[in-house]
Amino acid sequence: MAGTEIRTDEGVVIFEGSPHKAKVLYGNLLWTGALALSKFFATSSAAPPVKGRSCLELGAGTGVVGLTLGSMGAEPVFITDNEPELLLLMKKNIEANNLSDRVQTFCLDWADGKSFMQQLPDLVVAADVLYEGDGSMFCHALAKHLRIGAEAYVANHHNPDKCEATLGFLRTATRLGLRVERLEDSKGFAIGSLRTNTRRSAFQEEAFHPLNGNADAPWTQTAVSASVEPPPIRKLYWQAICTMVRGAKFHQPDLSPMEHIQIFRLSRPISHNL
Repeated sequence: MAGTEIRTDEGVVIFEGSPHKAKVLYGNLLWTGALALSKFFATSSAAPPVKGRSCLELGAGTGVVGLTLGSMGAEPVFITDNEPELLLLMKKNIEANNLSDRVQTFCLDWADGKSFMQQLPDLVVAADVLYEGDGSMFCHALAKHLRIGAEAYVANHHNPDKCEATLGFLRTATRLGLRVERLEDSKGFAIGSLRTNTRRSAFQEEAFHPLNGNADAPWTQTAVSASVEPPPIRKLYWQAICTMVRGAKFHQPDLSPMEHIQIFRLSRPISHNL
């Protein structure tokens, strides 16, 4: 089952899976969003402290983000997926890093609420999960695990011509009244690419900025049913987010879409009415 062995810059050993004979299985490979999110937690001043905090990784695949958090002292860490092959691969990666005392696998299906965790974590993370569909099922699963006072961090590659899943995810998040921010530098460039054109590190002098700058406005913190037409001001808010995310600026625009990474932070406002 296990194929290539890789050691990340953060010292985490990852075994990728071998090609599946019967179906396409994307999660058994390392992807750039997961590597970028791992490096963000390990090196960025904008990253939250993780030691001693409980973490949940959704759609974990190889489990590299959760394993990185576990190696940094987070506990307990649950790395989850709904594919049996990936759960076995993640167990192998837990053993390879001697993290069985902190990190556990868990079968979690975004489409099955009965499989959701009962104990809500301090941090929710996910990477490279927005590549097909409209992103709404993932967002609902994330929101169900996001309590007031907790944060979620989502990293994904960006292709302006094929970003429907990311936009659908953000649309659902705004309908649910979640606060959404993106990691940017002072000039509004999205920060997440592992490659830079200078000697600076990938993460330096960055901060999370609310998309469209109005994340604390009262009308952004009220959930709206998917069957209800959102009020005009919220529609304008969504349109601005869509324009901002689809037209994301990167310091190296000529890199491939797989190397253009956006990192989002989501949280539930204290005044949230869900």
